Amino acid sequence: MTSFAACQVSSPLPRKATAFDDDEPTDVLGMLGTLVSTPLNIVEPDTPLSEVLKLLVELRIPAVAVVDRGGVVGGIVTRTDVLRELARGDNASAADAMSGFVFALSARSTVERAAALMAYEGVGQVVVTGARGELLGMVSALDIARYFAISAGYLTA
Repeated sequence: MTSFAACQVSSPLPRKATAFDDDEPTDVLGMLGTLVSTPLNIVEPDTPLSEVLKLLVELRIPAVAVVDRGGVVGGIVTRTDVLRELARGDNASAADAMSGFVFALSARSTVERAAALMAYEGVGQVVVTGARGELLGMVSALDIARYFAISAGYLTA
């Protein structure tokens, strides 16, 4: 049985990712990289969905990255993906449930740009990469909503 890992991954952008450059200057507080929490939670493609679900529930996170043994991101598995596959009743793995297309933004991108991309594409997570294209983490729609609520003074950090 494969165990899941919760660690940071240093790898090039996945072949299936679409990266968006953002060279606009922005203040540090408005940078997407400030929303990334560590450690990054990842699973291997052959991880059983029951283990993926356990990880999502225990850590109260919306998604995990699926990373192969070479460190390349193959996709993202969300809670919805897990439920959809488990409803079919078979013994599926993370690779069976993952979305094979990943949207990625630089840590220097603005939070507003991430919000716009997620709204336009209808996705709940965006992968965040470093200066060399290494995987830093993921930012969810809830992370972005929390950022705007804090910025507007409705929440404290």
